[in-house]
Amino acid sequence: MLSIRQRLTLWYTLVLMVMFVAFAGVIYVGGTWQLRQAADRELLLTARQLTETLLRGEDPVAVDVAYRFLALDGRVVRSSGLPARRVPIAPAAMESAQQGKTWSETVNMPAMPVVSGDGELRRTMSLQVRMLTVPLGNPTRYILQVGKVTTDQQRLRTLLFTALLVALTLGLPAAAAGGWWLAGRALRPVKAITDTARRIEARNLSERLPQPPQDDELGQLAATLNGLLDRLQAAFQRERRFTADVSHDLRTPLALIKSNIGVTLNRPRTVEELQATLTEVEGQIDRMTGLVEATLFLARSDAEQLAQNFAALDLSELLADMYETTAPYASEELGQTLRNEIAPGLWVEGERDQLTRLFLNLLDNAMRYTPTGGTIRLAARLQGNQTIVDMEDNGPGIAPADLPRVFDRFYRADKARTGGDRNHHGLGLSIAQAIAQAHGGEITVKSAPGRGSCFTVTLPIYLTR
Repeated sequence: MLSIRQRLTLWYTLVLMVMFVAFAGVIYVGGTWQLRQAADRELLLTARQLTETLLRGEDPVAVDVAYRFLALDGRVVRSSGLPARRVPIAPAAMESAQQGKTWSETVNMPAMPVVSGDGELRRTMSLQVRMLTVPLGNPTRYILQVGKVTTDQQRLRTLLFTALLVALTLGLPAAAAGGWWLAGRALRPVKAITDTARRIEARNLSERLPQPPQDDELGQLAATLNGLLDRLQAAFQRERRFTADVSHDLRTPLALIKSNIGVTLNRPRTVEELQATLTEVEGQIDRMTGLVEATLFLARSDAEQLAQNFAALDLSELLADMYETTAPYASEELGQTLRNEIAPGLWVEGERDQLTRLFLNLLDNAMRYTPTGGTIRLAARLQGNQTIVDMEDNGPGIAPADLPRVFDRFYRADKARTGGDRNHHGLGLSIAQAIAQAHGGEITVKSAPGRGSCFTVTLPIYLTR
């Protein structure tokens, strides 16, 4: 299997070879045509010099070309160097001249046997002759053929072909070497990226791939992979924090359970003391159960395994039912006022239990941080093609430094916000956000210290299919 560098070099060499062969062909054909044109011009000039002499019936002075003076019927009147047996008259040339047109062609003069001075039979060399057939008179009365051996032109063509062949022979290795160097230079950033990627492991996810200075395909690839590493590092950090937080939150209730059981076993206890201990143990077990269930829910959310049994749902009715259930408790037990600003007829597509959990988590969060005598506003309205639900309290608010992380798992703001609640495991808002995103929406928050908080849920409206 060829490497990318080898394939690039091969393609580069092949493309250059095809281009060179095409260029050499054009040069060779063009050079041959120029030589023929030069020979034809020379023959035409000679024919003009011979015309007047031959028409007067005189023998021309010596010329360096062969000629043949013909009547219209093809009969040879005068000839010099063009024997009819070795250079027959082409019918096409005669026909063209009879029509008053000039005709040019290259003909072969075949070899013929001759006897040398020592009586040995030898053969002459076959030759190529460039022939020009010219009509004489108007109308045409005679035909003049002049010809010249093309030995010099053949020698020049051979020299040109040899030069082009040598250039191709020497150029191909040079092209291959240049292609190998260029491919190596082009792939150098890829090698750097590969070497760096091999070094990156779980313990050094902060290392990044080298970014080429040019914003080309390799630069975009490096930027994309670095973005992937950023997300991977963030995911690893979240998992580490998640594991540490779960371990910490489970360790505390387990330690309390063990402590209570140990104290109970140290000496005899009254029924009331045993009941108190069991009640404490039950509370810690409930806390661990809630933590485990919340953790499993988020794990299913990460794996995109939340229930997708979505159906048309009257969100106004769901929120109104939740209001009717929780408003008396907020008023009588917590001294808080729950205000209803829910618009009717708001329909979404979703899973009822999940959406109920979402809004109960937000309401529980608001009730936990709203002081006695405070007000919680539950509002829902239609805005464009979205349903907007606001859960607003007038509690202590959230510090600006904490706002970006309120939806992080196990994240707890300072005690002024959490109230030091041991049962608060920091997953409620994370679960609410996961449910909103599973329904194609999101949750945003606006808050300021001392001015309360407003959590806004945005969900797409239900469109009748």
